[in-house]
Amino acid sequence: MLNRISSFHNYQSVQNDLRNQENKIHHNQAQLASGKQLQKPSDDPLATHYIQKVNQQTEMLDQYGDAIVLSRNRLEQSEVMLRETEQFTDQAKRITMQSINGALSMTDRHAHIKEMKEIARNFIAIANAQDESGNYTFAGTKSSTQPFLHNADGDITYQGDGYHRRMKISNSLEVPTSMPGDRLFMDITNPLGDYKADYKLQSGSELLLQKATNSSGNDNGSYRVTFVDMGNEKFGYQLERNGSVVDAGDYEPTQGVTYNGLTVELTGQVTAGDVVELKPQATYSIFEAFRDAEINLDKEVSDASATANLHQVTERFQQAFLHLTQARTEVGTQLNTLDVQEVQHEDFKISLARSKSTFEDLDYAKAVIEFEENSRALQASQLAFGKTKDLTLFNYL
Repeated sequence: MLNRISSFHNYQSVQNDLRNQENKIHHNQAQLASGKQLQKPSDDPLATHYIQKVNQQTEMLDQYGDAIVLSRNRLEQSEVMLRETEQFTDQAKRITMQSINGALSMTDRHAHIKEMKEIARNFIAIANAQDESGNYTFAGTKSSTQPFLHNADGDITYQGDGYHRRMKISNSLEVPTSMPGDRLFMDITNPLGDYKADYKLQSGSELLLQKATNSSGNDNGSYRVTFVDMGNEKFGYQLERNGSVVDAGDYEPTQGVTYNGLTVELTGQVTAGDVVELKPQATYSIFEAFRDAEINLDKEVSDASATANLHQVTERFQQAFLHLTQARTEVGTQLNTLDVQEVQHEDFKISLARSKSTFEDLDYAKAVIEFEENSRALQASQLAFGKTKDLTLFNYL
């Protein structure tokens, strides 16, 4: 009776070892083909978990990058429009200054009125501008609402809100991507202090308000200063508050008019009968400046009150120009923030890619050596198995 030297168990064990060796070869081949060290999560569960985290962070950085691009587009559009409003404001100031010239005729004034109206129309068109998606740029968070409209009295009213639209560009940083229109165009600091002057001057008067402030925060009253001739080329004044006389005295140009917390500084030659009315107004709207310019440009060149009002309008246009320049500077600061954050994101992505490569990318030299070793081991095992499986007692008879 003939028997094999190896049992079935030994035969099966050798065959399993060969399969394992073949699997190693296939794994090496897959690594070399893909260039990746990890072919499945079970190869290194800890490294696989880390790579997943890195991929999530990279995707988040890509999202932040998209947000930065969108934010930059919105801010650059805002910057362009603010620059245009600056130019219109400066142009309106120059026209007003030219119109103060007493040598101009009414024909010249009317030409300036037409030009001023055209500038005002262009200005409000920019204030109501929309982006490529149809959103109003200067409406705050109410981007679907036209921000500036004329009311029944012809005044410009604001329909938006006072909030910024914001965009998240990192885990801990949000940037405003728009400015509310009321802050930009309707909340400009009064260059003459806490009051707006309404002049009622005599012909030839050169009186101008230089500054009017009130240190009493609870005083919301309106004042009226009337100048009278005291003789000997001296003048006195009478001060009314809400229609009631509250003070009177000699007028000293170097001291102005003072009453409780009120301080009124004036400049220019006073004429008897001159009246300056002061209404509380800490801030003003640039649309109001356009309206006042048009109203006073339509008056006679010899009208001293209109000339004084145009001086006030000039100051307001100059202050509005500085206000808009400051707003554009803020937009530039936000654009710089986007640039810095974008660079940081790119640097972090490079760092993540390097870290991920350590765990994921294949070391080809090492992989080739391992592949050669496994191949030779498989060949040796196959040769050995081929010789042993055919052994019988006949070989020894």
